[in-house]
Amino acid sequence: MISKLIVRTGWLLHTRMLKAVDLQLKRLPMIIQGTHRRRGKGYLVLRICIKEDGKRRWKEYAFESKTGKQYLSTFKRITFLKKLLAELMQDDQEMMLMITDSDNAVKQEVSLTPGNQTRNSPFSFTFEEWNNLVELNDQDIQAGYRHGNRLFRSKSEMLIAQILESLGLEYKYEPIVEINGLTRYPDFAVYCPETGRYFFIEHLGRMDDPKYRFDNLSKIDLYENNGIRNGVDIIYNTEFGRGNFTTTAVYGKIMGILFAHSHVLVSTQG
Repeated sequence: MISKLIVRTGWLLHTRMLKAVDLQLKRLPMIIQGTHRRRGKGYLVLRICIKEDGKRRWKEYAFESKTGKQYLSTFKRITFLKKLLAELMQDDQEMMLMITDSDNAVKQEVSLTPGNQTRNSPFSFTFEEWNNLVELNDQDIQAGYRHGNRLFRSKSEMLIAQILESLGLEYKYEPIVEINGLTRYPDFAVYCPETGRYFFIEHLGRMDDPKYRFDNLSKIDLYENNGIRNGVDIIYNTEFGRGNFTTTAVYGKIMGILFAHSHVLVSTQG
């Protein structure tokens, strides 16, 4: 039987993701793919809707043209988001049916009391503990990426922050934590009100660099050896060189850990 807590938590996060995808689509230009024939030959074109003098006009560019190539990546992004939105809307209907079924089947409401402290972990992951975490607030971040009133060390970290905000999740950037007598600064400590629990995110952005990789694998060992579980208490986002950061992957990992939190709550409360 599906837990009511898991279903409701999943539906709330699913709805937020649906809205975030819809918002991204609205911010992108209108682009459609077509075919143009000239002198008996057909070739693929992109038609872009551009607003000029208060009026909407369609402009057409061949795939192989310089402008067409510039718009092609945006068109692929739009195609992906439209497909994802359609899947999310279909899932939305199915999840609503699951909520109705769980309402009828589950007679006892599961409390959103935070789970018990992880065995051998220095953290309880409660809101009170998260609220007391102090951010490093490193003044040496000079050439960082600004979002709101914060400076982030990398563009990827800034994008992760934007994803968390789009999901309505509160976070602290580079909180100061003590683990087995060592001071560490995980990139994010993220609190989710639906589960009453927080978790860490570590973004490892230069894993193609041997020294950086060794240092961070040692840090992961420190986390694991002190009961900080991957997928429940912390998630890792890794990059090997440029160009392989995707917001979709980060969404998926965040959704996964929040579902895991719901399962932990149900399990600890029997």
